Amino acid sequence: MDPLRRQYVLCFGVMGAVLSYLPQLLFERLGNNTEVGYIMATMGIAVITTPVIMTALADTHQESRSIIAALFAVSAGTCAWLAVSDTFLALLIAHTVFAFGFWPQAALQDGLVFARNRQRALSGQPEEPYHRIRVWGTVGFALPLLVIYVLLDRGMALSATMLLGAGICALGLLNALTLPHIELGQARRARYSQAPQASVASPAERFPTVAAARVLFRGPGLVFCIGMFIAHLPNAAFYTFYPVYLTDQIGFEDKWIGPIVMSGVMLELGVMVGVGAMTRKLGLKWLLVAGLCAMVLRFALMGLVPTPSVAVGTQLLHGITVIAMYVIPPIYLNTLAGDHFRSSIHGLYTMTVFGPARILGPVLAGWLGDVSLLTMFNTSAAVTLGAAVLIALLLRLTKEDPPNQPQQG
Repeated sequence: MDPLRRQYVLCFGVMGAVLSYLPQLLFERLGNNTEVGYIMATMGIAVITTPVIMTALADTHQESRSIIAALFAVSAGTCAWLAVSDTFLALLIAHTVFAFGFWPQAALQDGLVFARNRQRALSGQPEEPYHRIRVWGTVGFALPLLVIYVLLDRGMALSATMLLGAGICALGLLNALTLPHIELGQARRARYSQAPQASVASPAERFPTVAAARVLFRGPGLVFCIGMFIAHLPNAAFYTFYPVYLTDQIGFEDKWIGPIVMSGVMLELGVMVGVGAMTRKLGLKWLLVAGLCAMVLRFALMGLVPTPSVAVGTQLLHGITVIAMYVIPPIYLNTLAGDHFRSSIHGLYTMTVFGPARILGPVLAGWLGDVSLLTMFNTSAAVTLGAAVLIALLLRLTKEDPPNQPQQG
């Protein structure tokens, strides 16, 4: 397995170990959905501020692999901090620092994948479809869930999940040092320092985030951002409170959270393999709309039919929703990107769409959850339906293959 695939395994392994159980750990220690929502919302603050800075740094001055290694070091320490914290303030600070260290990594990894593909294309080598690398993230997400089930079944506390996350972060730090050496920043500095017109370079040339903004916030890019922001609000609510729903609403023991979540992840693997074929059949737009409609069905079933079979059975829809929320966006953004802002456009999207939704989503869901978790999921279904309608009506994408979309092999 090459280092970039290993990095996806390890990065998503942290998500599996930490994010799958963190809401339940917080609820166990605080007993209040509103406070859980506030703490989880700090993730959005980090997402707003750090990815755009780190990806701009990767495009201009520093290698992505050095940044990723440093961020994994921060993530490892804060996972251990979460394991021993038990007050609202301590948990709030620990999670905020963890979020600042961990969440820029996804955008950096995606930018690194597309930058390496660009290098391959320029040298006459075949590009590697994004979904074939991203699928290893799904594998990485699932592996810790098996370990955690065994640990909890043997009576260990939920804090063990945070310690496992710290260990995976340490492995991620070591692996980051072996990632591809792509001198994006060095090459850009050399080009501008040698060019006669360097003194009159436009802001878009000197600041890749500016160039990314000019593309992202116009026409179809703007519609895409608005629709995905709306969709990420209920999506954030789901990831924050699904573990609490399973235990507090449905009645499962803590140890079953991992296997239930993993059932959806295993189905996600099969769906991920077929991304290329589905994209060619439907086009990016209608595959995205299909995924959002699956989210509507999932939330509505959970809110209207709160039974163990439905709570587990809705995991059948997990794969297509992940495709819509986390696989199609990087592919679509790459079709908009230029070589000098290939990382920055991912960071800007993360900052302006994913980040604010990760703040508002958990907070609003926490308020609704203290009224009723069922009300929260029914509201999530209605909001997601609005996002699907907006994208279906206004996003100008057709069945024709856009450039750089995945190919099936």
